[in-house]
Amino acid sequence: MVRTLIIDDEKNICLTIKGILEDEGYEVDYALTFKEGFEKLKGQMYDFVFLDIWLPDHDGIEGLKEIKRYFPEIEVVMISGHGNIENAVEAIRLGAYDFLEKPLSLDRIILIIKHLEDKLGLLHDLREYKFNLLKKYDIIGASKEMVELKKKIEKIAPTNAWVLITGENGTGKEHVARLVHMLSKRSKNNFVEINCAAIPSDLLESEMFGHEKGAFTGAHARTTGKLEVADGGTVFLDEIGDMELSSQAKLLRVLETNQFTRVGGNELVTSDFRLICATNKNLEEEIKAGNFREDLYYRINVVPFVVPPLRERTDDIPFLVDFFIKEACSLNGMELKVINNSLMDVFLNFSWPGNVRQLKNIVERMVVLSEGDELDVEDAPSFLLGDRERVTKYDVEFSYPLKHAKENFERYYILNVLKANSWNISQSARVLDIERTYLHRKIKHYELDKLKNNGK
Repeated sequence: MVRTLIIDDEKNICLTIKGILEDEGYEVDYALTFKEGFEKLKGQMYDFVFLDIWLPDHDGIEGLKEIKRYFPEIEVVMISGHGNIENAVEAIRLGAYDFLEKPLSLDRIILIIKHLEDKLGLLHDLREYKFNLLKKYDIIGASKEMVELKKKIEKIAPTNAWVLITGENGTGKEHVARLVHMLSKRSKNNFVEINCAAIPSDLLESEMFGHEKGAFTGAHARTTGKLEVADGGTVFLDEIGDMELSSQAKLLRVLETNQFTRVGGNELVTSDFRLICATNKNLEEEIKAGNFREDLYYRINVVPFVVPPLRERTDDIPFLVDFFIKEACSLNGMELKVINNSLMDVFLNFSWPGNVRQLKNIVERMVVLSEGDELDVEDAPSFLLGDRERVTKYDVEFSYPLKHAKENFERYYILNVLKANSWNISQSARVLDIERTYLHRKIKHYELDKLKNNGK
C-alpha cells in the first residue's frame, strides 16, 4: 500500500489532506514539525511526502535538501501559504515533484497523488527489470576463484576504471562486462558492444566512429558510430586481440583524447565512455609476435579481470546446472526438472572445452528433449559419457610441419563440436565463438559434411 507523510504546522491542513487521501485508499500519517516528521521518515517507509515550506523549527527548502539527501527515492510535494516563483523554481531544482499553494485545491491533490502513484509503479517495474537483469548476469558459483572475482567486480564497478577481461571462449567474459556496467554509475546509459573479430577490418572503423554521407560506396547517409552512441555509458570491445594494427593505432588516439572524426568527415566528435575490453588471447604474447601494440595494451589494461575455465572450478558445476535447468524450464514453459547424481557425476568429470557456454547449451538441450521429470545419464549426448568416446588421436607424424598439426587438430575439434550439437550449425558456431558463415567455410574446407552424411 502507498504510504504518505504530511509535514505541516497547521493541523487542519494535515487532517484535511489526510482525510482526502484516506478516502482514496491511501495510508497517511502527519507531523507538525520537521523534527517529528524526519524521525517518522527514519522509522518507517514512506512513498510520498507533503512538506510545508514554512515550519516553526526548520526552513522547508533546507528540509527538502535533507530528505533528498537521506531518502532520494521519496517524492516530495512542497506546500506554501506565501508561494512565489523563486521558491517554486528552487524547490523543483532541488528535486521536489510539485509545488502547491494554499488554499489547497483538493482536486489537484488527488491528481498529483494519482500521477505519483503511476510514477511509483513505473519505478517499481524498472527496479524489478534491473533486479532481473542483475540476477541474469550474476556470478554463479561458490568456488574461491568466482567469489574473489565477484568481490573485485563489486569493488571496481562503481568507479570509472577501465577493465580488461581475459579468459577462454565460453567462460563468460561478456557476462562479466555487463555486470560491471549494471553495477556502475553509468548503468542508466548505453552498454555498446563491438565484436572486433566478427566485423571485417575495413568496416570496423566505420562501426566505431561512424561515417559521413558519401564517405565510401554505399554510404548514403551520415551514420552515428558506436563510440558516439556510448556517450555517458560503456563501450565493450570484445575480442580486442583480433583488431588489426591500423585500427589499434586509431583507437589509441581516441582513448587518449576522447575525440574522433567520422570516416570521411572533419568534425570532431567527443564521447565520454567507460572502456571494457575482452580477449581470449595472451596479449603479451601477441605483442612479442608483433600483432598487438604495446602502448595500447598498457592503456586498456588498467584493472585486469581473469575469468577461469570451467575445468578449474568444477565445484561450481552443480550451481550452474541447477540455474540453467530452472532457466530452461521457465523459458520453455515446462515443469521444473531435476538432475540425478549419476548424471551430475558425468558433468563433474567432463573437461568442458567450451566452458560455461557449452554446459548451458547441453543442459538446455537435455531439458527440452528429455521425456521425464528427472534428467538421467540416458538423456546425455554420447560424447559426454567419458573422454574415451571423443576423438583423441590425430593423423600427425613428427615429420609434418606445425601448420599441418594445427589444422589437423582444428579439423577434429570442429568435428567433435558438431557431433556434440547434433550438427546444429548455429549452436556449434556459438560454442566455437565464430560466425556461422565462417563455420560453413571450415566444414567445406575440411570436408566434414561427408562425415556427417556417412554417419561418422
